[in-house]
Amino acid sequence: MAEGIFKKLYGKKIFVQSAGIFDTLEIDGFTVKVCDEINVKLSKHRVRSLSEMEKDGGFIGTFDLIIPLTKESSEEAYRYSTYSSVIIEDWTVDEPIKNENDIKQTLESYRQTRDVIFDKIKKRFQNYI
Repeated sequence: MAEGIFKKLYGKKIFVQSAGIFDTLEIDGFTVKVCDEINVKLSKHRVRSLSEMEKDGGFIGTFDLIIPLTKESSEEAYRYSTYSSVIIEDWTVDEPIKNENDIKQTLESYRQTRDVIFDKIKKRFQNYI
């Protein structure tokens, strides 16, 4: 979600690469839907892990900044960056809540998470517009 929002706001002014903890082939459908609402297209986005990225030659030390969105991803980022000078900025964002009995509530939770990430990106990178 964050990579798509970032690219919508800043295009190719800054290189951004999204990576998570787990290798997942599909992005969550609710994430795709709420991002589509703000014209951020994620339907073809593929989630990659830090270990997969590193196997593909994307050594974490080549990045200037890593922004983990969860406690777990922060721990993983610090583990992978032990011998590098990369800056890590922790942005803990609450995971959206899925309510199997109420799709509207689930979508609203995803929208709130999307909007928090959107606002954090705009604030942090306001000088890059």
